[in-house]
Amino acid sequence: MEMHRRLIAYSTANGWSSIPHVGYTYEPDVTGLMEVYEAMRDGFLKEHGHRLTVNILMLKVLAEGIKVAPRMNASIDLPRDIDPTNYDGTLTMHESINVAAPWHLPNGATLSLNMYDCGNKSLAELSAMADDLQARAEATDFENLYERMIQATLSSQVVDVSGQLNPKDMLNGTITVSNIGSICKAPGQFNLIDVIAPQTTAIGISAIQRQPRVCIIDGEEKILPRSVMPICIAFDHRAMGFYDIVPFIDRLEEVFAAPEVIRSW
Repeated sequence: MEMHRRLIAYSTANGWSSIPHVGYTYEPDVTGLMEVYEAMRDGFLKEHGHRLTVNILMLKVLAEGIKVAPRMNASIDLPRDIDPTNYDGTLTMHESINVAAPWHLPNGATLSLNMYDCGNKSLAELSAMADDLQARAEATDFENLYERMIQATLSSQVVDVSGQLNPKDMLNGTITVSNIGSICKAPGQFNLIDVIAPQTTAIGISAIQRQPRVCIIDGEEKILPRSVMPICIAFDHRAMGFYDIVPFIDRLEEVFAAPEVIRSW
């Protein structure tokens, strides 16, 4: 088995064997958001020198929601064996939102790369960071990278190579966000997504789909075609209940209802 599949196999098997997953699919109307995005995309490239992609925009939108739902951006450490007499364990909320984002690499592999501090970065800074990761991925000697990752795991010695991906780019983030909508435009959606221990949450974004929705126009209900983006939210039920993700959904609803706010990001 290829090294990248072995790494994924280990992390996912560990997660599914120890984490009680709960999944919820949220289906927001993103028609207005996409209209504002399309209007600002060309000017964004001219002003900042980096493309504004839907991936980057949604990372920032999700980060805004995560800010008000801290248990979604946390690490959990509980005893592996279920013991009704032992309630020891810790839940650590992280201030920095470090997103582990699955990345399709030039060698055909898919690995999660870390997008650091998404909550405090602007859209321009996130775009620059993504372009830097992509450029270094295209220049990376992956056989050498896997060897350096093993060294980093077995010892404190980390060998960085300038201009290439390094082990720190693959360190476990505080939350995972996967956008299959960027590679598959067919109708469909995530039903569930792996929560990677010790993270408490993973979010899966599916392709935007045109659907009929009931809209209120001048006080009257009308059925109109709208752009809907299915978002699967999977979380560790040991760390939180559904009520803990409601503030996240409410914040996203605010953004989608008044999308002009993204121009200030």
